[in-house]
This record gives sequence, C-alpha cells and structure tokens, in this order.
Amino acid sequence: MRPSQAWLATTTLLLTLQHTEMNHGAQLSDDVQINPTTKHHHRHRHKQTEPPFLDTLVDRRYQSNFNPQHLRGKANLDRRLIGYDMVIDDRQNDWLNMSKDQMGELNKKHQHWPIKREAVIEGDLVLGGLMMVHERSDNMTCGPVMPQGGVQALETMLYTLDYINNELKIIPGVVIGAHVLDDCDRDTYGLEMAVDFIKGSISNIDDAEYACNATAMRKVISGVVGAASSVTSVQVANLLRLFKIPQVSFFSTSPELSNKARFEYFTRTIPSDLHQVRAMVEIVKKLQWSYVSIIYEESSYGIKAFEELEALLARNSICIAVKEKLVKDSGVADEKAYDGIVQKLLTKPRARGK
Repeated sequence: MRPSQAWLATTTLLLTLQHTEMNHGAQLSDDVQINPTTKHHHRHRHKQTEPPFLDTLVDRRYQSNFNPQHLRGKANLDRRLIGYDMVIDDRQNDWLNMSKDQMGELNKKHQHWPIKREAVIEGDLVLGGLMMVHERSDNMTCGPVMPQGGVQALETMLYTLDYINNELKIIPGVVIGAHVLDDCDRDTYGLEMAVDFIKGSISNIDDAEYACNATAMRKVISGVVGAASSVTSVQVANLLRLFKIPQVSFFSTSPELSNKARFEYFTRTIPSDLHQVRAMVEIVKKLQWSYVSIIYEESSYGIKAFEELEALLARNSICIAVKEKLVKDSGVADEKAYDGIVQKLLTKPRARGK
C-alpha cells in the first residue's frame, strides 16, 4: 500500500467538498487535537471527570512486533495512535506463539476485545476514514498491527489534514477534522464501523435538535477516505450512497466499483483491476505462453478480477490449466490450504504461467 495513494485520496475528497455548503454551525476552533475521551464527535468537549476512553488504535499486546517510537517526529502524530489509555490485563505470553486452542480460550476470556478503535481530530468539517490498521485473524476480529500498510495510510491521512489546516488552508476559516476507524481488513466489521459515519446524517435529517440532548448532537461526516479492501469498499459504498456521502478509496481496485449506476458517490485514486488484467495478458503473450494456471481470492474482488482475466485469455486463445480459489481469510489459513493448491498445480506441469 503506497502512502501517496492515501494522501491523494484525502486531498481529492477535500477538493470535492471545497465548495460544499456546511450544514452544521459549529464554532471555529484554533486547535487540532485528539480527544481521547469521546467515542464519536460531539459539539461539546467531555468533562475531565468522565472515565477515560480506553480505545486505542495500537493495542499493548502488539508492542513486541510494533515499535511506536518509530512514529515519533516533529508533527507529534504518534499521539493519534498511542495517546489513549490502554487496556491492560494479565496476558504475558506472545500471542503469536499461542496454539489455536489457547487463542480460543483467550478470546472467550476477553470477549469484549477488540474494542472500538478511533483517531479523532476536532474540526468544523469532519472527514471519515476507514483504514486496515490491524490484520484480520482466524480466532479474533482483529489480528496484529500492519505498520507497513495500515499505519502508514492512517498517518498519511492525518499528516495531510495537518498540512492542509496549517499550511494550505484551502477552506479559509474552517478547520478540517477527522474521525478515523479501523476495519481490521474485514468487510463485515468495516460495515459495522461505517455506521458511525451516517449517525450524524440521521440525527440531523430534520435539521432539528432535541432540547433534552442538544449538546450531544453529532457532526455530519462530509466524506469518507477508504476503505483499502475492495470487498469492504463495496459494502461501505452501498451504505454511504443512501445518505449521499462521497467516498474516495486509495487502494480498492475491483472493476465492480467502476459501475457508476451502483456506486455514484464512490471514486478512487488507483486504477481498476481491469487495467491490471490487461497487463497480465500482455505479459503472457510477450512470453508466448498458451497454457497458464490461475489462483484467485474467493471474494467479490477476486472473482470479478478472475472473470475479467478468464474472458480476456479466451479472446487471445490462451488456455487455463488450473483454476483455484483461496478462501477469503487465506491470509490466516493454515499450511494445508496452500499445500492442497500446490498439489493441484503440480497435476498440470506443462502450464508455463501461474
């Protein structure tokens, strides 16, 4: 995942919203900061007497394979990842060395985990963000941190907002905030997190504030950056379109998302897989292969790309030896799943490309 794509997605969304009329009259703020005591955006700041919000984007359990010191710099962006109070328990062993039975018992013991994770920048115009800060896991909703992909994309978005607010100021007099959530590379969990983005639109749908809860009125999310996964983006786009919330993805490449009749509020800063498929076929033709095997992920992302590739290979008289699907959670599958596919590939030794 390239951080430049996340930067481009954020700026693209901001330019799209530059001339959008803001329907919420929040008072301008001179600072941009993290509010570790809120689970969502409010028009007011929580009192210091409230219990601390224990959510964190980087869980203490991953400190063995992720060093937050690497993120420290002049911009102090590390506060947005590790500035929250952290949940501490008696887990001492490295979870990566646990057996599946031990992981299952740990999951039962801590059924409240994973708790919701968020990074918040207060602002007058709020952008949503959906990042895969953690990997998916077979025993838990969220697995280990992805410092090379998810954390970089998150930091890129936060840095971009800092730069725009303090240097570019493309919307004079307006502070651009963020409400970034972690989808843990799961489409169902990502959709659950995305519900937070529409709550402001629902509560403000009649432009009225209830007197009994006037101070807790949510800010409307003006647009969403993400998700990275095509499968998650499809789910989230179907939800956001109902509330006419624009969405810009920096890493979703599925051809399905090019259908503007279905995803009229979705755009992306990365080419569709259709171009990638054409490049694959051109490489196969250049190497003069006429017999290849295909392995693809069993998801809408993988299936759509496979269908495009299969059709294009047929038009170029290139045969397919083996067609094998990897389960959606192949990233956490055991070795047997891969061994089985390798054995099937070996049954067609004359296939030159895979």
